[in-house]
Amino acid sequence: MEPRARDELARQAQRRASELGLMRGPTPIPLVLSPCALPREELAALGRGAHLITSALVKIAREVIERRPQRARLLFCHLSPMESAALAARWREAEELLQSRIDWFVDADGNVRALEVNATIPAMQVYSDAAARGWAEAVAPAHAQALQRNPRNASWLADALLAAARHRAKPLHVQLLHREGDPQVAELRALAALLRDRGIDAHTCTPADVALEGDPHGVIYRHLFARYVEPSSLLGQAFLDPIRQGIWNRVDGWLETKGLFAELSARAAEAGFLSSEERGAIAELVPWTRLLDDIDDAALGDGDGYVLKKSHDYGGKSVVIGREVGPAAFGQALARARADQAASWVAQELVDAPAIDRFLCAETGARRLSLHLDISTYASLIAGVSDGGSVCRAAPGRVVNIVGGGGVAPLFADDVLADLL
Repeated sequence: MEPRARDELARQAQRRASELGLMRGPTPIPLVLSPCALPREELAALGRGAHLITSALVKIAREVIERRPQRARLLFCHLSPMESAALAARWREAEELLQSRIDWFVDADGNVRALEVNATIPAMQVYSDAAARGWAEAVAPAHAQALQRNPRNASWLADALLAAARHRAKPLHVQLLHREGDPQVAELRALAALLRDRGIDAHTCTPADVALEGDPHGVIYRHLFARYVEPSSLLGQAFLDPIRQGIWNRVDGWLETKGLFAELSARAAEAGFLSSEERGAIAELVPWTRLLDDIDDAALGDGDGYVLKKSHDYGGKSVVIGREVGPAAFGQALARARADQAASWVAQELVDAPAIDRFLCAETGARRLSLHLDISTYASLIAGVSDGGSVCRAAPGRVVNIVGGGGVAPLFADDVLADLL
């Protein structure tokens, strides 16, 4: 394509995707102009794998909490007061998980590996749909109806929420709870609109105006980190009574602890309480991950094949990639991690996803960049909910994160992209 035409196409696609919700606060999230496509059987395998990893993680958490309380105290000592209170009183209710998101890398040989599990407030369902639709309507407007056959993550989430709330009184009144100034509010507004299109009363709210009367018709979709909430507050007390309030996801920060993911990696093969399918999925899809306290420095060599991650951090923060920083800096980071509080860090086998040249939409048009791509796949443990779909992100560095300068790539089933083109 001639560069000037490509630049105009990039501006059109970005503009339309932003209108559909691909925004972080007032700022458009960059759209990757180069689309991604996978065969339906591969998309289905990601969905099944995400479900198995999520269900296995919940079972590992249950085993640690019930049978190894000393280990649980170690792994979960970094939780906030709100999360600690929920762990002490309501961890069973949290197993009714509306959604999780598994973040994958694909290595140079095409092997898919799960880097971590997001289980508190997984996002990007609307972003992914906006990216696909914005791209399709700009690039192939005459064939955009083919999108009806593409997986739609926001619709899947709405289906899952209504399935979770099937025992609530009807009609439902759904509140989508977020913090004041939440930069992801565009997603929540789009999700509320999707629910209203289905005849459901739905609106966004903040802690300042959320209704907490325990209305039997009420549903609260929680898009608010529990660490921002005091247990003694009215909202904190509601979080500790999730069934009465109709809250999903319940407070479940322990499930997102990377130390628990390390337990999954270390113990799954011998865990008789996991199904054979779950054990097989962990063996195939989860890279070697260990609590740093459980290994010595020699296990990591010069660090070239490993990553250090803070157990209780999120969003790609506190990540040290040995291959990027080199042996000396990795050794220094390892020493600092050793000096930190117990159970603060994990070590993980490096899953090195090669960078690929892609066009990224920018204000001036299309920029060609070398980008690392990841895939994230949703899962739900609510009975009757189908396996989730996926979203693709891209960023210049190995830590793929939108906040750190990444964007969202339109992801299609390969037959849909073929029809669009």
